[in-house]
Amino acid sequence: MSIFTKTRKGLEEIETRCGGLHPRVRRLLIMIDGHRTTETLAATLNDERFEATLTTLLDAGYIEAKAAPEVAASAAPAPVDAPAGQGQIELARNFMMNTLKAFNGPYNKLGLMQRIHACTSLEELQSLFNDWLNSINETRAGRQRAEELCARLQAVM
Repeated sequence: MSIFTKTRKGLEEIETRCGGLHPRVRRLLIMIDGHRTTETLAATLNDERFEATLTTLLDAGYIEAKAAPEVAASAAPAPVDAPAGQGQIELARNFMMNTLKAFNGPYNKLGLMQRIHACTSLEELQSLFNDWLNSINETRAGRQRAEELCARLQAVM
């Protein structure tokens, strides 16, 4: 399990788009936040070229491995009283947030993103499914991929 953060070069690329990154590579760069593990990112993106894309960003200096002490802390076993399925909730929440950002932009659906972020159970996330789907369907690209995205989200939930 590895966790990566953006370097100064990676942050500049997000702001300026000066590196001419392929959309697939840029999408991964945007999703890297210093908190998500590579396993979570790979599951969310479901991209067969995930490892190659990650290596591209690393070799080009857009990302770097997160400091070891924080990685070790995040790899610690979950507390005994942690709710069952917390990883599943996080995967579903991340999928919903990332697809909203990808199809509607990072600031367009802030209210819905805040409600999704506040969810603590799969039932709460499922109650926001129709709002999420309606938002995805507001864009042409979203409408084209809505069926696939629904299937992927339901597989996580």
